Amino acid sequence: MATENGLGRQLSCWIAAVRTHYLVLLFFTLVVYFPRLCLSYAVFFLAQLLRLIARLTGVATGRPVANRRILVVTDYLPPQTHGIAIRCHAYIKEMRAKGHEVIVFSTAYEANKETSFDHPNIPAVVNPFNLKNRIGYTPGVKLAWFLGAHTWDVVHLVYPSLIGTFVLSTCAWRRIPVYCSHHVEMNMFAYKLVPIKFVAEFGLRMYDMLGLWPAIKWGTLNSAPTLCFARDHLGKEHEAKLRRVPSGTHNTFTPTPASSTERRDVRLAKFGVDSEDEKVLLMVQRLSAEKGTERVFQALLPKEEGGQGVKGVLAVAGDGPSKDFLVQEATRLRLRVVFLGNVPHQELPQLYRSADCFVTMSLSETFGLTCLEAMMCGCPAVMPFCSVFDEIWLDKDKPLTPKEWHYNIESTEEFAAAMATAQSSGRLLASSPAQR
Repeated sequence: MATENGLGRQLSCWIAAVRTHYLVLLFFTLVVYFPRLCLSYAVFFLAQLLRLIARLTGVATGRPVANRRILVVTDYLPPQTHGIAIRCHAYIKEMRAKGHEVIVFSTAYEANKETSFDHPNIPAVVNPFNLKNRIGYTPGVKLAWFLGAHTWDVVHLVYPSLIGTFVLSTCAWRRIPVYCSHHVEMNMFAYKLVPIKFVAEFGLRMYDMLGLWPAIKWGTLNSAPTLCFARDHLGKEHEAKLRRVPSGTHNTFTPTPASSTERRDVRLAKFGVDSEDEKVLLMVQRLSAEKGTERVFQALLPKEEGGQGVKGVLAVAGDGPSKDFLVQEATRLRLRVVFLGNVPHQELPQLYRSADCFVTMSLSETFGLTCLEAMMCGCPAVMPFCSVFDEIWLDKDKPLTPKEWHYNIESTEEFAAAMATAQSSGRLLASSPAQR
C-alpha cells in the first residue's frame, strides 16, 4: 500500500507539472523570463535617470515624513486561504490602520481589484504543486517603475519568492532598507512534493541562488516565525541579521461562543455529533503530502486491527492535492472522518470552540498558526515534539502548554495518550494559554 501511495503521489506531481508547463521551464526561462527581467531593470534605471534629472532641475522628489511609506511585495494574499496569505493580509491591514501608507504588489489580491494602493499584477504562473496559488516569476514593468521612481522608507519582501534578486538588488542600489520574512520550510517541501531526488536538489540549489543568497547579502533584516527555523533556513552564521516575526491572530478567535447553542448546533450540523459523550477531533490544514495527515488514521483504528482505538469523529477542514487519497483511505479503513473542505477564516472559531481537541501531525510548520487559533478559542492543541512547536510552547521558564499534550511523531501510543489528556482538560481553557 505504501508503494502504491508513493506512485500515486509521483504521478500526481508529474500531472501537475505537465498542466502548468513545468516541464518546459528551460524554454520559458530563455524566451520569457530573461527578456522580461532585462526589461524590468531597464525600466528601473529609466526611473532613476528621471529622478536624477528632476533633482538637478530643482523638482522635489521626496515626500512628507508624517508616516511611513512601505512597499510590500508578496505572492501570498487572499483569495488564497493558507496561513501566509492570512498573515500578510493582517500585517497590511494593521499597518494601514496605524496611518502608514502601504503599497502592495502581489500575484493576487481579494478579487484582483487594482487600486492606487493595491497592485495584483506581478507576472505569475500557476504553482505546479498548489494549483490554487500563483508564483511571481519576474517583477514586471510596474513594480520596477515603483521601485525606481518612488521614495520608500522600507520594503517588505515575503518569501518564498522568485523575484527577490531583482527587488533586493535594486533596493541595495538605492539603499532602501529591506525586511525579508521567510515562511516555508523549503527543504521539506521539495523532497515531499518532488519525488525525484536530483530534480528536488536542483530546484533547491536554484532557490538558494535566486532567493536565499540575495536575502542574506542585501536584506537589512531576515526574519521567520521562529528563530530555530530562521537559523536552519538561513544559517546560524547570519544570527546577527535574524529576527523572529511578531505573530498573532485576529480577535475573532475567542473562547466566547456566538450564542448559547453554538456548540450543540455546530457539532450536529458540521460533525454529525449530537452528544457531548462523543468526542470530536479537529484538523485544520492544507491537505498535502508534507502535512502527514494520514498518520492520524493509525490511532483511530480499533486495537484488534493494530490501532489505538481512539474514539470519536475526526473532522478535517482544508483542501489540497492529497484530499482524494485521504478520502479513499478513510473509507477503506471504515473510519468516521468528516471532510469539510475549505472553511472561510471567519467561520473557523466556531469549529474550534465546538471540537474537543485540535490535532496536527505536521512537522513542516514554521509557526503553526492553527494551533494558536485553536487555543485562543479554548480548544486544546495536540502537537508533535519538534523544534518549532517546542520553541513556541515548551522552551520557556513556564511552558504555555502541558508537555502531556505533545507526542513523538513515531509513536501512535503517545499520540493517543496526548489526545485523551487534552480532551479531558479542554474545558479548562476558558482563559487559554495562547492569551497569557
